[in-house]
Amino acid sequence: MAHTVLHFSVGLAVGTAVPLAPVVRNLVRAERKAGLLRLWIGAAYAAGLFACVPNVLRSLGIPEQVCAGWWMNIFMLHPLIDALEDGGMLVGEILLAACFTLQYLVLLLTLRSIRMRSDPGSDTS
Repeated sequence: MAHTVLHFSVGLAVGTAVPLAPVVRNLVRAERKAGLLRLWIGAAYAAGLFACVPNVLRSLGIPEQVCAGWWMNIFMLHPLIDALEDGGMLVGEILLAACFTLQYLVLLLTLRSIRMRSDPGSDTS
């Protein structure tokens, strides 16, 4: 059985990467950006929590036959990941750190673009 951190990080990675292209495309426009970034990051964390549902069900005492059934693949391929990876603590932590870094980098680039638009004469390089 894979560790909860691995499942959370897989869900977070999917929630971060799938909408990344439209998010970046919309961030280039001169519109308000806080709502879009809040929605993107909130949806990524929601996807991470969604991927952990079978682990939470196990913690609540639901039988293993239910939590490991093929129907639990709707939770970001949870049983498939369990079958492929035994443990997964280090892989999950690295993936989690990568997602945090990517989200933070997008936020910093957004702040930089806003600052450059408001003061086009200064170069902050």
